[in-house]
Amino acid sequence: MYVIQYHQQLERIREMVTLRKNEETLEAFYHDPKTGQLWKSFYPNRTATYSGPKLLRPEPLPEKIESQLELCLNSDSDKDAIGLAIEYASKPECWNEILTILEANRKQYSRASLLMFLNHLGVLTLTQTLQKIKNLTHIPTVSEEDLKKLQKRARWLRFIKSLGF
Repeated sequence: MYVIQYHQQLERIREMVTLRKNEETLEAFYHDPKTGQLWKSFYPNRTATYSGPKLLRPEPLPEKIESQLELCLNSDSDKDAIGLAIEYASKPECWNEILTILEANRKQYSRASLLMFLNHLGVLTLTQTLQKIKNLTHIPTVSEEDLKKLQKRARWLRFIKSLGF
């Protein structure tokens, strides 16, 4: 689903037809004539001075975060967990809901995918994340104190899952 590596993205994009590009948001939409799917290329962690990693994925994702997590964390590819985490790394206002879903459904996800997701989300590396948040093009409405609470929950979840529970 998610294509993270640059050369694989280029190869995949060459197979598709460009529908539209937005130079301001650096988003592009493509149509895959083989499958009929719509694809989106974008930079979810873009700041004023740094575009961050580029992602390519089918569009649209399921609307509910729970469905997105189920799809990506139960995938055969670790890239799906990484891609979804990168996409939500710039949305700390969603982390509480994400962690609540992960805590409730942790037994449904593979250990490797869940740990990979948490490692790339940014909730475990709060110091670095706080610096990135200050430079985002949108201002999240989450306080530093709330982020610290979320970090504790994520660490607990990582610990429990690493034990196999």
